[in-house]
Amino acid sequence: MFQPTQLLRNIFGHRTTSKKVIFIGIDYLCFSLSKSLLDNNRHAKHPIEITAFIDDEPWNNRTQVHGATVFSPSEISALVRKHGVTLIIQIQGESISIADNIWEDIVKTKVKIITLDAHQDIATMQNSVYQACIK
Repeated sequence: MFQPTQLLRNIFGHRTTSKKVIFIGIDYLCFSLSKSLLDNNRHAKHPIEITAFIDDEPWNNRTQVHGATVFSPSEISALVRKHGVTLIIQIQGESISIADNIWEDIVKTKVKIITLDAHQDIATMQNSVYQACIK
């Protein structure tokens, strides 16, 4: 039996699956960049799905930012494995404290990690994220 979703895919073409990302931090730049990426998803060749935000302030734990949950740094490697995250995004100057053993575990997952320059504009940061998703 032919399903309506198949018909729509055939008419409009198959779309690339979204790239799952985690943001380290929830400061203004992370908030602005993530909002920009989500706003651009309709036109993006590689749409972004924000799996989580990471913050070490206990009062932010389990809150929502752009529909994604904020988790503590100790949960990041489990999130990468559980959700098949392809990219971790951090912005220089973000003061999130992540222990060395957690970084070592993250590196073992072979997830891509990019650090963006805080002095770049949002469009440049966005392009860097898309480039990292392609590679």
